Amino acid sequence: MKCNYLLTLLGILGILFSSVKVSDAQMTVAKIDQQPVEKQAENGIRFFEGSWEQALAEAKSTGKPIFMDCYTSWCVPCKMLATTVFTKKEVGDYFNSHFINVKMDMESKEGKTLNKQYEILGYPTLLFIDGGGNMFHRIVGTTPAEILLKEAARALDGNGYSVMKKKYGEGNRQPDFIQEYMEVLSVAGEDKVAARVCVDYFNTLEKSRLKEPEYWKLFQKYVKDVDAGISKYMYKNREEFITLFGEKEVNRKLYQLYSEGAYRYWKDDVFDTKGFDRYTSQLMKTDLKQREQIIDEARMYYAMKTNNWQEYIRLGNERIKKGLNDDFMIYNWGLKVNVLCKDMVLREEAAKWLDVIAANCDKKPNDKDMAALKNTFLGVADKLRHPEKNDKNYRPTINISGKVAALREGEDMIRVIKKEGFFKEVVDSCAIKSDGTYELKMRVATPGVYILECQGGQRVEFWAGTEDLSVDFPGFGNAKFKVVRPSYYPIRGGKDNEVMNALNWEVFQMYEMLTKVPVPIREYISLADSVKRQLAVEVADIVSGDLPNRLQYWAELYADREAVIAILKALEKNEYAEMVKKIAANLSKLYPTSTAVKEFQEVLTQKELSGQGQVAPEFACPTPDGKKNMGPQDFRGKILVMDFWASWCGPCRAEIPHLKEAYAKYGDKGVAFFSVSIDKSDAAWKKALGEENMPWEQVCAPQAGKDVMRLYQFSGIPYVLVLDKEGRIVGTNLRGQALMDKLEELVNGSKPKAAKSSMMMVR
Repeated sequence: MKCNYLLTLLGILGILFSSVKVSDAQMTVAKIDQQPVEKQAENGIRFFEGSWEQALAEAKSTGKPIFMDCYTSWCVPCKMLATTVFTKKEVGDYFNSHFINVKMDMESKEGKTLNKQYEILGYPTLLFIDGGGNMFHRIVGTTPAEILLKEAARALDGNGYSVMKKKYGEGNRQPDFIQEYMEVLSVAGEDKVAARVCVDYFNTLEKSRLKEPEYWKLFQKYVKDVDAGISKYMYKNREEFITLFGEKEVNRKLYQLYSEGAYRYWKDDVFDTKGFDRYTSQLMKTDLKQREQIIDEARMYYAMKTNNWQEYIRLGNERIKKGLNDDFMIYNWGLKVNVLCKDMVLREEAAKWLDVIAANCDKKPNDKDMAALKNTFLGVADKLRHPEKNDKNYRPTINISGKVAALREGEDMIRVIKKEGFFKEVVDSCAIKSDGTYELKMRVATPGVYILECQGGQRVEFWAGTEDLSVDFPGFGNAKFKVVRPSYYPIRGGKDNEVMNALNWEVFQMYEMLTKVPVPIREYISLADSVKRQLAVEVADIVSGDLPNRLQYWAELYADREAVIAILKALEKNEYAEMVKKIAANLSKLYPTSTAVKEFQEVLTQKELSGQGQVAPEFACPTPDGKKNMGPQDFRGKILVMDFWASWCGPCRAEIPHLKEAYAKYGDKGVAFFSVSIDKSDAAWKKALGEENMPWEQVCAPQAGKDVMRLYQFSGIPYVLVLDKEGRIVGTNLRGQALMDKLEELVNGSKPKAAKSSMMMVR
């Protein structure tokens, strides 16, 4: 992929001498501090805004009961329920018309009080409460929309948990009632109570009724006691039941019953060894095919409960030697050892289990999920060997080393820099030794791209993750002047920095081309100077525009590496959007815990929210006099030209005359203009305003534009958007004639002329 740039240059020049155009320049701003963005549901459940007491008062005054979602911030099923069920239109329509809907964080002060009052045992829990604060129905766990609607209707019909429980206590034993009561208990998270009720119910029936499909389903769903009379009856007559319901179904139920029986010997933190031994002895006398598996699993369970991890590992190794071929079961063993066992020798044994099942993934190369599974298994193995990584505050430390050829007195420092926009922060550093070597241990607070700087001028971008790396620099020596120019310094160490080497090489080659292009153009005697300047600009545009095509190759080649994010961020054009999404989706599977991948997915989400056809995200920034805040929402009803710029940005200042020209032509035709500065210095911004004298509204975004850059996902300025009268984005990165054409189209309905979009580089 390292192409012959000389041939490319000659080809470009040949094209350009027959066609001369003027292209635009643009300053670049790196992506910074992306934050997650939530899409608000338009048709789902609308939740009450107010205190619990106010919700109760609202319930009393309207006569509607309360539906309360009891959640916590860390509960993943809670989030799934909120995003996949509560947002459905049919759910929203029903609950909004029948209930006062309340979301309650059960770890808040108010939530903790309600937690005790309603005895919440797990999350999510969904409560149905009357205006007097009395709970009359309950759902525990995630539930699909159709079940949620069914349970809500049951609650309103007077057949909820509390009512049914009371009727059962009063002696109602009607078959239809009992069957519905068991279902209600199961939904309410009381499976053990449902099991007892079911056994009691079967004790009132002829045992032969179990052969009827209706009663077999009840038995399958609720009965858990292997010693219950109905369970013994089924085992005794199992051949007949196999004939009726199939061998698979009957064996599955027998396995469940005998497994439940094997796990009942842990009571009050004491293992009833003798009771368990008697049970296993009886079980081995049966002809149950899975009896040895049940006993082995139970023994591992009791080894874990008694904290006998040596026995746990021995039993695991024994089962693997017997031929156990269940990767997910072994994976779960590893998870338990990782969380509960401290012995490093035993942890290493468990890590070897994970190594083996990870290697098994390579035997299924055509399964698209195998790569992600392999990474998951290896991730647990890594934590088993490095328990410190289980700490949520853990950050990896990587070793960065190398050698500098020419030392420079007083400046022999290596620095690690994190770049945010045009502002840089040194996050680590070390001195270069007298022999030219250096070494530092960097604690990676956030994985991603960093800059390694030598002697304040020679720089290379690298990926900081978990891999050690090494970079050599030529150094500046003691020359009077330091000449800082783009250079390529190869990074040694790690697959992710192979990606960075490819990216750095392509960018370096592009800059090499940009410096060489003017030479043959200047030497072309027959061309006027103005034409030479136009040619130089145009060829620079073509060279820069070719970079994404080259990067696409590397993105597809390194699609399974975390650092490919650095390349994907540079592929901003729409033509690469589908490829970028596809690779990002695969990265999410391969690296499910990666903060870098999650942040990049959030970037893609925000790009969609701020893209063509979307309503422009709202913000409010101060005007020069500080008396008011303004944002794009203040210009609804007018076409809006919104320009992001900065006083220090040369191309931004060069674009202002074009904006003034557009303002003069369309400013009195329903078109508003609005400039948003991302200056860090308020004084520099106001000084530039005085110099430029722009006759339209001006604001300055706080924190050097960090938040507006996140909202609109731009990396270069000037960045000019056009919004229609409804506030929708109808044009992005429009400048010069392209802006005039878009305004002419919107104001007068004229078809725009073909226009080349402005160049943007994300580096």
